[in-house]
Amino acid sequence: MKSSHETLIIRQKGESIEETTDRVAAEIGFTLNVNNKQVVTLLCTPAELDAMAIGFLLSEGILKDRDSLLKVAVDENTYTVSVTLADLPEDIDATFHKKTITSGCGRGITFTDAANLKSMRPNKSMTRVSSEEIQALLKKFRSISELFMQTGGVHSAALADQERIHLFAEDIGRHNAVDKIIGKAFLAGIPVADKILLSSGRISGEIMTKVIRNRIPIMISRTAPTCMSITYAEDHGITLIGFARGNRMNIYTHPQRVVFGE
Repeated sequence: MKSSHETLIIRQKGESIEETTDRVAAEIGFTLNVNNKQVVTLLCTPAELDAMAIGFLLSEGILKDRDSLLKVAVDENTYTVSVTLADLPEDIDATFHKKTITSGCGRGITFTDAANLKSMRPNKSMTRVSSEEIQALLKKFRSISELFMQTGGVHSAALADQERIHLFAEDIGRHNAVDKIIGKAFLAGIPVADKILLSSGRISGEIMTKVIRNRIPIMISRTAPTCMSITYAEDHGITLIGFARGNRMNIYTHPQRVVFGE
């Protein structure tokens, strides 16, 4: 499945008008089935759909651990991902009928009830990162987004430690890109409890719930957080950094994990 397509356009630049082609990001609706039950249809870039499905289920608290995942299959002809789990929450039907339209691109959907997060213990991770390491990671992060370079129409997310980026994903939706990263880490067996999540997009409440549920201690974005994401991060022990560009950044919560030079 192609992540971008060429389309015919008329381009005007100054006094010049020409017919040419432009490359745009692909967008499809894929259906997620869990144990033969249709759960939801999500709009996304048609790449790494297995990772996105798994990341979505992890972020919604439906998939708990590796023992629960029996099978994941992608049908590229029907844009369907079928996941088989060994166990489902007892209130699964009620969960799937209780949905929230998020502030994400493409009118994202979450089934997570924020009140359920209150039972989760605060993140006590001792992971730390220096301001210089953050700058180096963001410089690399900006340089590897090939689909953005082609189309200018996607968001990026990455999983990193203090020295390098381990995983990278792109999608038309910032929340989708985060789900893909979470799913890719799960499928590859890469622990996230000591990692840093990088994002190109705005950090809203539904993004922060994904970070909280998956026990990621540090979230860094090149853009702004919302008041809800800041509240969630403060309550759950997450270090939230926004407007991280060049040699500047805003640390909104739990600054003890950021190390500054002498």
